Amino acid sequence: MNTPDISAANEKTKHRQIYEYLHKAIVQGRYKNGERLPSEVDLAKKFKTSRPTVARSLSDLHQSGLIVRKVGSGTYVKFKGELCGAKTFGLMVPGLGETEIFEPITAYMSYIAEKNNLSLLWGRSVSEDAEARKKHARRLAERFIQQEVDGVFFAPLELTSEKDAVNTRILQWFEEAHIPVVLLDRDVVPFPQRSRYDLVGIDNFHIGSVLTEHMIECGYERVEFLSRPFSAPTVDMRIIAFQQMLRHAGMEPNADSVRWAQPEDIEFIRSITSDACKKAFICANDATAAILMHTLDQLQINIPDEIGVAGVDDIRYASHLRVPLTTYRQPFEELANVAVETMLARIASPAMPVRSTYLRGELVVRQSTMPTSTSR
Repeated sequence: MNTPDISAANEKTKHRQIYEYLHKAIVQGRYKNGERLPSEVDLAKKFKTSRPTVARSLSDLHQSGLIVRKVGSGTYVKFKGELCGAKTFGLMVPGLGETEIFEPITAYMSYIAEKNNLSLLWGRSVSEDAEARKKHARRLAERFIQQEVDGVFFAPLELTSEKDAVNTRILQWFEEAHIPVVLLDRDVVPFPQRSRYDLVGIDNFHIGSVLTEHMIECGYERVEFLSRPFSAPTVDMRIIAFQQMLRHAGMEPNADSVRWAQPEDIEFIRSITSDACKKAFICANDATAAILMHTLDQLQINIPDEIGVAGVDDIRYASHLRVPLTTYRQPFEELANVAVETMLARIASPAMPVRSTYLRGELVVRQSTMPTSTSR
């Protein structure tokens, strides 16, 4: 199958690599305040890219307030290292019981915080009850404000009809208390809108494209997307890419291409798998995929020969299910590093433009999408 040209995406990746390399080196003190950075020519050679790409990275660093560019002289660090003191940050993950991806991310963040003389106050709710998570999130926000933390990492609430109102109110409290916030994984407004808070997450368009292309190459005649109601805006981005890839393959999506339902609803799953075609489901995450696979087992539907299933995240049990799950692995350590760097940059330069950082992971192919025959 022919895929769209990705040369522009590769240049964008180089741009981010250079930016993140220099950003980290400055914040961690490898380049001191007033020190001259390598020239554009040297950086272009180091990263095997063009000078315009390097110039874009330096421009972003300049907007972040970390460097100053002097005509005819070079680029110099403008960061005095005030952040190396004992800063305290709050970590809010109200839906940890629903989204296990935050366990490895927060573990890496704790390690980074300790290494850089930063304190990280944990606040999480493992309750599967939406009402309990809402109450816990509100209490936690109030506690962090009372403790006068220097910043908050916040994974917005999802999977409840009141998520938008709760998330908005919590962010208003932090803003009124002049506490900077870095959003983890997802925004608090529907796509394509963008809030005024820094965000570090995964490239959801890449997820949707890669998983859809994989399902088509496996020979499935029909591919559908399954998500629970009231999911995060990240899911909308995956769906857009999913639909685009279907069109690219000549498989025009329709109203039934996207299913908003509970994967444990056996009667509903029966109704959408009763046709004779060889079908595949891309699930919004691994937890949804695992439940769907259990429901398909109850219906005695063969995975992957009759129905293919894939998820997103590559959480701990994905490879240990009865049929190991194909999934998209998130770059947990890189997400944690960039989140901390983004917070430090925001504190150093409160007026810098809002940052959106989307990282790429990788497709992990397992038996749940490996039918014995790929003939259509």
